[in-house]
Amino acid sequence: MKRQDILVLFNNLFLDRQLAIYLSIVIISAVAMILFTSVIANNLAYSQIADKSNLLTGSILTSVASPDAKSVFNTGMLSLPSTVKGFIVYIPDEAHHPPTDNKTISPNNANYIPTNLAIPKGASIAFVHGDPNHIHVEILKNTKTGQVVWQTTPITHPGASDVKVLDPGSYSISDKKYTNMKGTVTVDGNTLSNGDLTLGGFFVPTSSLSKYKTDFASADFQVLSTFDFLSKTVQKDISGPTTLMIYSTHLPIQDAIAKLKSLIVSLPYR
Repeated sequence: MKRQDILVLFNNLFLDRQLAIYLSIVIISAVAMILFTSVIANNLAYSQIADKSNLLTGSILTSVASPDAKSVFNTGMLSLPSTVKGFIVYIPDEAHHPPTDNKTISPNNANYIPTNLAIPKGASIAFVHGDPNHIHVEILKNTKTGQVVWQTTPITHPGASDVKVLDPGSYSISDKKYTNMKGTVTVDGNTLSNGDLTLGGFFVPTSSLSKYKTDFASADFQVLSTFDFLSKTVQKDISGPTTLMIYSTHLPIQDAIAKLKSLIVSLPYR
């Protein structure tokens, strides 16, 4: 073989080797790009799934959250979620007495259950009467202007007031005759009522709790939470072991009020 032929052969082999290396680099780069793209896509998909999962969890937690009767008893406060369409404020037995008489069932919810209520925009409220032998007229004033925005119809035992939807804002509650009765309602303008639940609170003797749970269930109410405590009032018929119940129903507020009347009458408080 001539020297020139040998040089041509080596040159061809060199070029083939360079081509092979180039092709290998191209193939490796393509595979790397495919793998990288796949990892990015998988991470993005996982991120989207995780975000949806967190949103769903938050939604579920919000919708099933129940008011805590113990917290209401201890603080006199209740703040309601957007799932609530209406709230029934209960006037307990002996609510007309001032604190110095020591005749109310619970110091923190002496006049109303609860003393301080926060509701979403668009939710309605009404008062029901559990204080026998007294007539109540509740007055709500805008705390900023002092203007009366609602004076309820006269409420006799075991009846209820008219129903009202208040504008967003803060309101004081007082009784027209029994001026020692005090409470507040706050309407949250940033939270819109979008559910159908009607809620309320109720005092019952602890010894009769099982009976009232059954009676409430028969009247289409669900007892969400209870708290047992000792009523230390000097009023004998309401002293002793007592339970605060927080209930809900899918009934419209007027229908719920109608069914509450027989339950209020059945209480041993006189």
